[in-house]
Amino acid sequence: MKMSLLENHGSFVLRNIGFAEFSGVSIDSRNIPEGYIFCALKGEHTDGHSYVAQALTNGAKAALVDKNYAMTAGGDEALIIVDETYQGLVDMATIYAHAISVPILAITGSAGKTSTRSLIAHVLRHHGMMVRETPKNFNNHIGLPISVLQIHERDEIAILEMGTSGIGEIRNLCEIAVPDYGIITSIAHAHIGGFGSIDNVQIAKYELLDAVKENGILFINNDDPRVAAYPKDERKRITYAINNEADVKFDVIDIDNMGKHTLGLDDTHMKLQSSGRGAAINAVVAYAFASTIGLDERETITAIESFEPARGRGKIENWKGIILIDDTYNANPFSVKNAIHALEKMDADGKKLMVFGDMLEMGPEAKSSHVEIGRECVKAGISHLYCLGNDSVHTVNTAKYEGIPFAKHFLEKKELASTLMDHVEPGDIVLFKGSRGIATEEIITLIKDM
Repeated sequence: MKMSLLENHGSFVLRNIGFAEFSGVSIDSRNIPEGYIFCALKGEHTDGHSYVAQALTNGAKAALVDKNYAMTAGGDEALIIVDETYQGLVDMATIYAHAISVPILAITGSAGKTSTRSLIAHVLRHHGMMVRETPKNFNNHIGLPISVLQIHERDEIAILEMGTSGIGEIRNLCEIAVPDYGIITSIAHAHIGGFGSIDNVQIAKYELLDAVKENGILFINNDDPRVAAYPKDERKRITYAINNEADVKFDVIDIDNMGKHTLGLDDTHMKLQSSGRGAAINAVVAYAFASTIGLDERETITAIESFEPARGRGKIENWKGIILIDDTYNANPFSVKNAIHALEKMDADGKKLMVFGDMLEMGPEAKSSHVEIGRECVKAGISHLYCLGNDSVHTVNTAKYEGIPFAKHFLEKKELASTLMDHVEPGDIVLFKGSRGIATEEIITLIKDM
């Protein structure tokens, strides 16, 4: 980002800054990439201003600080001074996003947004495009402006993931970076505690499509009734689906014994490396997007077929003859049911087992949603269920009552891992699923160390 953009904006005062531009912003004073500035955010328990000196010592080109800090700062510190640092970060990202000409694809959804973002980025890079995408899980009110400030003017597209825990958040994010393209992967009961109802989740997700530019393009999942219900307007919309009619419709040709789909469009087939229906619909929207921006369809299919999920995103591993499915990144009723359905379709020489951690932020639906997961486990033929957390006790009780041979609730991960190892054998399949706050992936580490 060129400093002249800030110098011409009255909200910023620059002190001791003798460089023309910087390449990004960090809020971690311990790890400052080359060319970055440090943003001294104030949190509930810490104040980033306490770490300005450390950040500058560790290579930050400057620090974004408030006026109170600047009044007592050392005379030689390189500072960008604002009234309040979070608003300064937002203003900085907004100025930059409006100054560059890099197209923006914005993605949100109750499930599948990160996998879709990663897949589309993979496809576009396969075509040789310079792609900037949201790093890690930087999709909230702090992460989004940081992601924007990492975009380089030479990038050909930026793919920005947008999360939300309440109405108005995505609208605010889209004011920072106005999308040229918009995708809502799904609308379901996720983090519903912050919304109050599924209708409010729908309102919040719609904010992304509302913000897409007049000459932009909307990508509509016709297999999700709430997404498909987004009102038509004069903007171009591309519909995609597996089950329903759409502009881009792939049929399911085959599902192998690991739950991996082969999809067909006319005479064209593509075989996926990720299991489950969620991976299949992600592949369809990736194909739809790449085709819409004019990329070669054959090369797009080659790219999709080569994509493998990251750890925690449904990655399948054969460990000592036992199939482990690591789908631990996060969980809500929609994504858990998708994972269970994928497990149901897999062929196992032995048993099907599930390790399930609480679905967090479910509010008043916490008990009923965990009860429903217990029923889904029964219907899917899961023989052993190991649950962790407070609310999943309802999953265990339901599963026991409705007929799962072994269902047990645990408070400690080590005890769960030990009990799992008492029952699991080569030929079995074990699904690991839970909300981020439960860190269910730690159980995978524990069993491998036993």
